[in-house]
Amino acid sequence: MGARTLRLALLMLPLLAAAVTPRPARAAETPDASAPDASAPAAAETPAAAETPAAAPVVAAPVVAAPVDIEVERVRPAKTKRPTLTFLKENRAFIRARFDLLRQRPGTGSAEAQDFDPRFLGYGDMLARTLAAKDSTAAAEDAWRRRQLLASITELGDLEARLEAMERLLAEQRGRLGVLQADFTGRQETALMVLASGWPGDAVALSAITIVLEDGDTLTVALTPEQRESLRQGGMVQIAHTFVEPREQMVEVTLAGAAWPAGDAAFLTLEPARDRLTMLRLDLSPVRSGRGAAEIRASTWLHQAGIDPTDG
Repeated sequence: MGARTLRLALLMLPLLAAAVTPRPARAAETPDASAPDASAPAAAETPAAAETPAAAPVVAAPVVAAPVDIEVERVRPAKTKRPTLTFLKENRAFIRARFDLLRQRPGTGSAEAQDFDPRFLGYGDMLARTLAAKDSTAAAEDAWRRRQLLASITELGDLEARLEAMERLLAEQRGRLGVLQADFTGRQETALMVLASGWPGDAVALSAITIVLEDGDTLTVALTPEQRESLRQGGMVQIAHTFVEPREQMVEVTLAGAAWPAGDAAFLTLEPARDRLTMLRLDLSPVRSGRGAAEIRASTWLHQAGIDPTDG
């Protein structure tokens, strides 16, 4: 009921403001005892207006707006004065009844206290347990992160230890490789020189000689006409001069010519002496077209002079 009364009062405020605000009076409504009756003829005022001369100063003509028509009535229009007050007076019983509702009156109901719902007390406990669980979770997560960090540090330490072990193994391997390099490739002086002499019988046309060493190196020498003529005259031709390992070697000798289009191979075994030049002579004079390279007569000997490291 109080809200309804308040809304009514707010609705009446504009009416009260309109009643208090002064309104401009019309010339026809201004009460004047000296004014003549409206029904009197206007000719009575004409002489008075003519007797008063008007001093008209010479000024620039102002800009005049468009004229507005005004209705002229013969009878004074009826107008209600102070409509707000009239409204309040007519409805004062209703307004008083609204304001009476704002007065405090003793109630007839019971004012005894009622039992409090225990669930409301449990809400605070639940909120406290929730916050405690959140704190516990945050603490557990922080501890887990710390353990992860420590585990990472430990793993880094283990990785560093493994890297150090690998470095030690590599250092030991380099030492072993150094020993092998010093033994076999540091200053290699074990060498093999292959020489060919003689010329095959029964007019065999020999065109090339191929030597395949134990490690797979292949050396092919195509005989030139001068070399073939030298072999016929009893000279020797150098086929290969290379460094080899001081161990037992198997050498493959292949002869190529008109009698052997695909080549004819033979094998021989020798063991070069360490740090010495071993001479291998292949005598081709017993070779015949029937048996081929198997008829080669081979012999070895050691060269007495030292080996020039830059030779070969």
